[in-house]
Amino acid sequence: MKNLFKISIGLLLVVSCQEKPIKEMAVPTPSFDLKSDLSDFKQKMTVLDTLTVLFDHSVCTYQGYERIKITKGSNSIKVRSEFKESSFKNPEWDLVYEKRISPNDTTWQFGQFLERNSKRRTSDKKTRGILIVVNRNDTLQFFTDGLVDLNGFLEDYYVTMRKIHPENKNGIYGYVFEDE
Repeated sequence: MKNLFKISIGLLLVVSCQEKPIKEMAVPTPSFDLKSDLSDFKQKMTVLDTLTVLFDHSVCTYQGYERIKITKGSNSIKVRSEFKESSFKNPEWDLVYEKRISPNDTTWQFGQFLERNSKRRTSDKKTRGILIVVNRNDTLQFFTDGLVDLNGFLEDYYVTMRKIHPENKNGIYGYVFEDE
């Protein structure tokens, strides 16, 4: 009986101490395609994606730049905007706003703005890249041609961005003048 007990313990130790193969876990990979998914980014982004939007607000002698980070959480999208003015003061990035919106949001139509301006993604001159969107190793640039074209693009951008940030801190999205 003692021998049977010792043999049982020995077998139990041998079986339980064997190296078990480690199951390989599938590492999730981002599937967001910047060119085809950008107009519907709120729905097509995953928690693995981060969009960086760089916008050049500069006109004539004024120099201002905006950097927006768009990330997706489990049930919301975070939009964080920073602004740097380098015309008159020491250029440092200042937080303008950080907001969370629903992936089903219909108020801020940034994807539609980009789709509306898709013709600006190509330029023969490529002299003034005013809007750059980056996701991992993909980059899209939007160009303007001349001051009139720039002002039209700025107006469209400002109207779109005032939808997510109606407070318009420091007037970075232009000023709306009301008739008195």
